[in-house]
Amino acid sequence: MRTKDIDIEQFKSIKEVYTFLEANAFQLERYWDIVDLFVKYRNFATTDEEKQKAQWEVEAFMFHFKGAKLFSFSYSTGKDIGTVQEFPQLDKFQQEAFEYIQLRAETSKSHLLLAKYNHLLWKAPKGIKHRKYAIAAIESYINAIKENCKQYKTDGNKETPLQIGQLFETLVGLCCEVDSNNEELKALTKFLLFGDNGFEFYTLHGIVDDMLEHTKVFKPADFENVLSIFESDLNDEKEKADDFLKVNHHFPSAIKVAIKTNADVKFWHNQVGLAHLRIAEKEIKPDRNCLKANNYYKAILAFTLSGNEKQRKEVEKLNAELKPHIFLNNIRIKFDKKAQDYLKLHQDWIKANAEALLNESPIKVYFAIANGFLFPKYDSIVNTSKNPINFFKEIGTVIQLDKNKNISRPAINDIYNEDIFRAYDFQLGNSATALLHFIFVQGIKSGHLTFENFLLFLLEHSWIGKPHYKSGLGKEQIEQNWIALLTPSIVEFFVQMQAWVSSKYYRPNFVLCIDSLALKIEGLMRNFCERADIPVSIGKTKGMKEATLNDLLANESLKRFFNQDDMLFFNYLFSSDGGANIRNNVAHCFYYSEEYHPDKMFLLIAALLRIGKYDYKKEE
Repeated sequence: MRTKDIDIEQFKSIKEVYTFLEANAFQLERYWDIVDLFVKYRNFATTDEEKQKAQWEVEAFMFHFKGAKLFSFSYSTGKDIGTVQEFPQLDKFQQEAFEYIQLRAETSKSHLLLAKYNHLLWKAPKGIKHRKYAIAAIESYINAIKENCKQYKTDGNKETPLQIGQLFETLVGLCCEVDSNNEELKALTKFLLFGDNGFEFYTLHGIVDDMLEHTKVFKPADFENVLSIFESDLNDEKEKADDFLKVNHHFPSAIKVAIKTNADVKFWHNQVGLAHLRIAEKEIKPDRNCLKANNYYKAILAFTLSGNEKQRKEVEKLNAELKPHIFLNNIRIKFDKKAQDYLKLHQDWIKANAEALLNESPIKVYFAIANGFLFPKYDSIVNTSKNPINFFKEIGTVIQLDKNKNISRPAINDIYNEDIFRAYDFQLGNSATALLHFIFVQGIKSGHLTFENFLLFLLEHSWIGKPHYKSGLGKEQIEQNWIALLTPSIVEFFVQMQAWVSSKYYRPNFVLCIDSLALKIEGLMRNFCERADIPVSIGKTKGMKEATLNDLLANESLKRFFNQDDMLFFNYLFSSDGGANIRNNVAHCFYYSEEYHPDKMFLLIAALLRIGKYDYKKEE
């Protein structure tokens, strides 16, 4: 059932909508259609009272839970100039709205609705929040899951197990948060895992994964007989088995369970080896022999851990026979044991730096990024780029292609060239990008870094937070406030990251935040130049025009404010002469969806902080 198929005119009052929703809540929630239902009724209602109640329902169901965390997926626009635009927050709800939600929590009969209303009240501000709401929400989630199980046995809808998994994930997170109803939760877990529910293995595996994640609730004794689920899955026909999922998701979970229950861990390592061997056998194309060898390698490691010497030696022989037939189109850089140990030590060192930095206040974290902590230095990059000899340049003609297979000329620049950018890219990936990954993933996951304190940092410690006034053609004063323009991308990034690190069901999407921030960077740099009295217009044969980002970065006057390290980073990130060229690739839609990687957003945020690291105060 979808809202678009519902005749809203059949409802004579909002009470009739309540009655309809009680009977169809599961079906509507499955497609996130409850909001649409109340939007339609709000627009249809004739009295202000009914419209207000429908609006409160809309706002309530705009909130969603991922585990124990609350997320919102709509904007509330600030009325005052310069007000930070935010995702709705529960502490912004009107008192009347909370009273309405309390009433709905008392009168609703649907377990799903009761779970949502009570969970929202548990997350409400002080004065409304009470432990009783968390207890009621837990009880309702349990009943909702049981009701869904009965429905699934009746209709066999393929979406129902996914809905059960999402509800269970939220339930476990809430139980862990309030440390309550653990025995009822464990009884429900056994029912889901071992009851006659007809669930596919992927549903059962998701439940086991939630158990493994919440060690505060689930102890080793709670995993009794869980391995039998994985053993049953092994009995499936081999041609139907997805060995990629097994080696990357299923078997690692089985190994963790085996460790907790003191079972035979070697058996599961052996299964990992056999699965990698099957994957290797399916690689029959010569140009994929490198992938075949990689799976042989992983199989050898697994058989070593399992103690299966016979199988290990057989795979080693297969691998030796394959080696003469491995051909790569790229240059392969081999690292010896010493180099591998150094890289591992280097990664551990970066992680330790990130953890130490996260022990400081968010302000110090953002200042460290703004000052280029662990970013490659210009002098080091220049020296590195001069040492190696480009083999291809020595033996033949190099044709350089851009992302769309257009031939482009290598950069001819006394300061920056493709060798410098190549060296910078390599060092950046092994230092600053890795650091930023650890900082933002762990910082956002822990709640130490939020979009609120990030935007507050820009407001209080950067020129970006200071309004700028320009005169229009009619002498009118136009205020430019960058916080309002940057907020959507920053909030979207933090919300996507929070959802990503909080739920295994959520697939993050960084398209909006990367597109928005990448394009705003050019305007930020132009506005910086305006405030610093650096010309932002250049002469052309047909008159004057606004300088592009490349033009701005080439302006010598910028070097009075940004050092060589800053300028190298900006040019690498945005230059069209051999750099990453992020702004241009976004503006011309050259990126494919899979290229919208969070690392790009990490670097864009670093650029934002480095551009905004200056502050100024008005002098009397």
